[in-house]
Amino acid sequence: MISLSWNSSFEPNSLDADKHIAALMAAYRELPRHIARKHLGAAMRRVLRPGVSILRRNTPPMGITRGRRKKGEKARSTGALRRAATVRVGQTGTNRAFDAFVYGVLGYKAGMESRKAIWLEFGTGTGGRAFRMMEKTVAEFGSVAASKLAAEMAAALEKAAKEVGGGQNPGYAG
Repeated sequence: MISLSWNSSFEPNSLDADKHIAALMAAYRELPRHIARKHLGAAMRRVLRPGVSILRRNTPPMGITRGRRKKGEKARSTGALRRAATVRVGQTGTNRAFDAFVYGVLGYKAGMESRKAIWLEFGTGTGGRAFRMMEKTVAEFGSVAASKLAAEMAAALEKAAKEVGGGQNPGYAG
């Protein structure tokens, strides 16, 4: 999960990427909030979208324990769990609140598939082994997403400034 807060008390770490993201968030605070939220969400989605294929690759094929395969045959069923891998981007709070934030989550769709994902991630009490698929995905994709975030936020900031300058989407003021 990645979250970006509107709160001005953000203290970046000593990393240059954190300082760059803090400077970009300060620039986003100057924009009308409805436009800034829209473009931040789009940037977050563009950053996390490649992670879906990595998560699907790390998800074990379902049907491994049911039925029998011929000797040497690979499990071909990808199952509904792999299809349920998705990116969810959302926002909390209102446009006026300074405690609101934009978040992005790489995971599985809600329902039975997310329950299966929890069982496979941590194992079960009755002997089901843990596959640690989210742990592998974060190890493989986390640093890539963090490095792309600042670049995507800068590109989205240019698009947002163009939208404000062009008079498009004035919100309730127009």
